Amino acid sequence: MARGDLDREAELDAFKKLNLSLIASAHGYEIIPRKSTKHSVLMQSGGDKIIIAQQAGHYVYCSVYDPASSGTVIDFAQRVIEPGCSLGRVRQLLRPFLNGGYVSTLRERHAAQYAEAIRPSTLDLLGVAARYAAFDPIAQPHDYLCQTRGIPFDVLQSDRLRGRVRHCTQRGTVIFPHWGAAGGGDDDRQLVGYEVKGPGVNLFSKGGRKGLWMSAGLSGDRVLAFAESGLDALSYLVVRGGEGTRVASVNGRMNPQQPELVLSAIRRMEEGARIVAAFDNDQAGDELTAQLADIVISSGRTDVSFCDDRPVERGADWNQLLVSRERSSARPAFSTLELGR
Repeated sequence: MARGDLDREAELDAFKKLNLSLIASAHGYEIIPRKSTKHSVLMQSGGDKIIIAQQAGHYVYCSVYDPASSGTVIDFAQRVIEPGCSLGRVRQLLRPFLNGGYVSTLRERHAAQYAEAIRPSTLDLLGVAARYAAFDPIAQPHDYLCQTRGIPFDVLQSDRLRGRVRHCTQRGTVIFPHWGAAGGGDDDRQLVGYEVKGPGVNLFSKGGRKGLWMSAGLSGDRVLAFAESGLDALSYLVVRGGEGTRVASVNGRMNPQQPELVLSAIRRMEEGARIVAAFDNDQAGDELTAQLADIVISSGRTDVSFCDDRPVERGADWNQLLVSRERSSARPAFSTLELGR
């Protein structure tokens, strides 16, 4: 290969390392801060939305609405900036962004419209974020969640849960987003995956990793209950009563990163809080309960108490208990039950 070819290949690689968020802002896109994280950025231009991430040293993107529009900055130029343009034209479009003076001017001009830095990730956070962005908030009673699984719609619309559960309109499934850290540890503000629940469906997002699904934390919360799934966490909230109760899901056995997330959630609770094991009453639930008890001890918080509050019947989970009670009574006053076994 001739030296000129090497230089041209090196130039293409240099393009891929450019901040794609800045380039997008120069072509009319603006960041949506509340839906962006340290590892993935959501940007919008008119009716189009794109998600940008950094993987293996290159910036990559995908369109929320057009799966065919994705890839590196080269693809962005050929699909978004000038659809169908040649590789030679791509070079003309992107070479100015290799000029430090030009980039400095753009940074000042679009200061609030792009992400200055996007942290790299080894997970497929781009794919996870793109698929999650296509799910909708639950704006009306959901057939599976409300009718089949017994979760009252007014609970889903409460301050505790509003925006915390989404659904796929095409498949009728419900989505529980998991937050964690792209590289592990206790940074719990990154979308790393999501649970998918529905009729005959019990999945976790492809390319993601389990973190924690959590309800909103409200001032005065005194209880934090951990369940094996988002559905069981919602069911626990309904059965045991919602005031002062925060719920979370680990989605089955914990991976190596989750104990740190659980520990972080415990440490954020107010003084005198109670940590509850609301897992299934089976062998896996036994193991999770023991693991959670150890995490509570490791928190070093002597003011925090621990409670094993699982269904009494062996093999049962909280949604089974909720559904069975809903069938036996139109709307029992579950909130009158005492916390504890």
